[in-house]
Amino acid sequence: MSNGIQASVVVGDVRVQPLGAFLVRIEQRGPRGFEDRETFTVNGRAFAGAEATETRTDEAVCIATARYRVVVPAGARGIEGIRVEPAAGGTACVLSNALPSKAFLPEPSALPSTWVLGDRPRAVPPPRGALPPPAGEADATSGWDLANDAPDAYVFFPAASGYETFRTDFLQLTGGIPLVPLYALGLWYSRYFPYDESTAMATIDRFRASGIPLDLFTLDTDWRVGASCGYAVNETLFPDMGRFIRRAHERQVRIMLNDHPEPKGKSALDPEELRFRQRGLTSLLALGVDLWWFDRNWHTHLQAPAPGLEKETWGMRLYHDVTRDFRPEQRPLIMSNVDGINNGRLDAPSHPAAHRYPVWWTGDTVAEWPYLRMGVENGVDCGIRSLLPYVHEDLGGHHGQPDAELYVRFMQYGAFSPVARIHCTTKVHRYPWEYGAAAEKIVGDFFRLRYRLLPTLYAAAHEAHRTGTPLLRRCDLEWPEFPEARDNTQFLFGDDLLVAPIVEPARGGGTAGRTVWLPPGEWQDLWSGKIHRGPATIGAQCALEEVPVFARRGGLVFSIPQRQSTGAATWPELVVDAFVPETDGERVRFLCEDDGISMAYERGERSRTAFALRQAGKETRIRAEPCAARRTLTLRIHLPPGAGVESGADGFAAIAPGGRAAELFAGPGAAPPPEAGIVLEWRGDVEAGAATEWRVLRTT
Repeated sequence: MSNGIQASVVVGDVRVQPLGAFLVRIEQRGPRGFEDRETFTVNGRAFAGAEATETRTDEAVCIATARYRVVVPAGARGIEGIRVEPAAGGTACVLSNALPSKAFLPEPSALPSTWVLGDRPRAVPPPRGALPPPAGEADATSGWDLANDAPDAYVFFPAASGYETFRTDFLQLTGGIPLVPLYALGLWYSRYFPYDESTAMATIDRFRASGIPLDLFTLDTDWRVGASCGYAVNETLFPDMGRFIRRAHERQVRIMLNDHPEPKGKSALDPEELRFRQRGLTSLLALGVDLWWFDRNWHTHLQAPAPGLEKETWGMRLYHDVTRDFRPEQRPLIMSNVDGINNGRLDAPSHPAAHRYPVWWTGDTVAEWPYLRMGVENGVDCGIRSLLPYVHEDLGGHHGQPDAELYVRFMQYGAFSPVARIHCTTKVHRYPWEYGAAAEKIVGDFFRLRYRLLPTLYAAAHEAHRTGTPLLRRCDLEWPEFPEARDNTQFLFGDDLLVAPIVEPARGGGTAGRTVWLPPGEWQDLWSGKIHRGPATIGAQCALEEVPVFARRGGLVFSIPQRQSTGAATWPELVVDAFVPETDGERVRFLCEDDGISMAYERGERSRTAFALRQAGKETRIRAEPCAARRTLTLRIHLPPGAGVESGADGFAAIAPGGRAAELFAGPGAAPPPEAGIVLEWRGDVEAGAATEWRVLRTT
């Protein structure tokens, strides 16, 4: 018998909720009934729903939508044996009580018919989250409800929906990826070393004197009494911690403190534990500390609230909630271990809520070439397999002393990584100036490049927040039909720069080689200017000062004049490099601006300006939507080699082949790439509130 459209169907002790066209929830009744509240893992079930019909027989109930069917045995007392199958065919899913609480997410080039998220353990937070209860409140779990746990499955249909729809549904269900403050995209310096105020300030000042940008300085565990646990400041090293922080802030450098949290109270949710943690963390935040490094440690560490909700992700939530409560108008930021990566080695999936609490590092690695390769692979893969777009390394490795070549290659990757954080243990060093003048210049050049590319990097951070697209984009996100696109040692850095870090040492002749897979289209080598056509695999040979980087022809790359700290996420002086393709088409890229640190972007206090490059025959048009404020713009149009200009280039200056185009990559005054084509440059002021368009006709 078939009944009408149902929002949900209850069969015995099971509830089936068709949440969307490609998502269904199948829940077993808990001790306190079916659960409609937010849980630790699941933040939002307000989907559009899907029309469903219910058919009952003596043996089973079938709930069917246009995309899937759920078959529940009559009188079901649990989810065991419930069958879920795509309507179009494919592998069916048979549920069991042993739902996975953690699983790698589907990949765009290998989408399964079904994929299951288990909300396990099902912990319901109070409105205040992981903050302690009000004084005098007698509650052993501080308002957290752990008593209605029951099997609760969310079944997705990735092969039918496509990767982007799957990712959108997953993030709507589990919560979005926050927009990090702009300073998180600058350079971090860190070392396990007993810095005092004098040596810490001397290090900061040396970065400034060397012209190497810096935004964040870390004090590892020695800042505290006993150098391990607690929150009392070691006044022998920092007699006035507030003064030290103010001095660093005067230099536009923020301060992060490491915390190895020791447990307090009888459990993770004991009010005594939460009060101790909040008091300790906020006592340093009140002195001006900018963010905490939650170091899970292996010996003395936080307790877990429930089996399956372990210390890694619980600690992320705890430190996030305390920071957010203390500074409600600033974007909370913590650094924590990647859940599932242990000292550089990927051992297990991350918890499905981990993406809500950036940023993450891979643990104590070693200054060896295999760890550099693993670092690149982890940074690229985690943006897909766990939706963690800010996974990063101890640049240079935690243990051991790299030689100059390995050090430089680590730092070159760092310049293009989501978070650029130099770090090592005591008795070794990672100061750029300790590796010789040549290495210092190369490292400085690459980090200076990172700062010039801040608008490109920040636009990628906005996209990670908006859609979940990682900052380092494995090529199968755009070209899933090519097996080569799954190479996790290369990536798109934002939209239009293809980067392939050098992860092996040079073998004779002083150059290092690797292969690079070029996706379909035209790709310009930013060192030589040569244009390659993909799909193709090419060999690259790089001197120490080079790393393979290619610009997509048809792409737009945003940059700014050199900064020594990130400042605000506004770009009053903007450079747009437009790489004209030989084939017709249109591509749109977005420039994102806001104050770079507050939560105002969530209230719409931000701007997103579209720049479009349109190529049709011999005509090139570039259009900018109205911008929020007046800006000084430099537009550089990179024409294909051999092209000339016919007309319509009023206001443009033709630059000799390469010309200032080299500044995009190698910096002001750099020599032009020898094979680059002609470049047209326009400089002027663009007024707020009016769209602007540039038009160029070429002869070939």
